[in-house]
Amino acid sequence: MWFVAGIRLGAGTVVDVLAARIRHAEHAARTSEDAMLEFERDHTRLQDEVHRLEAELAELRVRRIEAYTRWWNARDDRDRQRHVARRLRRRLERVQRRGRVFDGRAEGCEGC
Repeated sequence: MWFVAGIRLGAGTVVDVLAARIRHAEHAARTSEDAMLEFERDHTRLQDEVHRLEAELAELRVRRIEAYTRWWNARDDRDRQRHVARRLRRRLERVQRRGRVFDGRAEGCEGC
């Protein structure tokens, strides 16, 4: 004999109560399993998205480094050309101070 809330239950009633509790527990387990499957799908989708974004980020980092390298090389070229221009300008000024005529043509260049 079972007693529930002070009520005496017969064997048939106990079986019915236990069967109802089993059905409820099994339904809750199925509901949880369905939720787990949905969460697993979400996790897989998000994991794929993370991998895709990480690959894109790695590619962007490489492109950023390449862009910086191009900028750095252009800066070096600019500085080098400025240096050459300064040297040539100083040379021109020295030639002009010495009184030499500078007409823009190289020596011995006829018809240039």
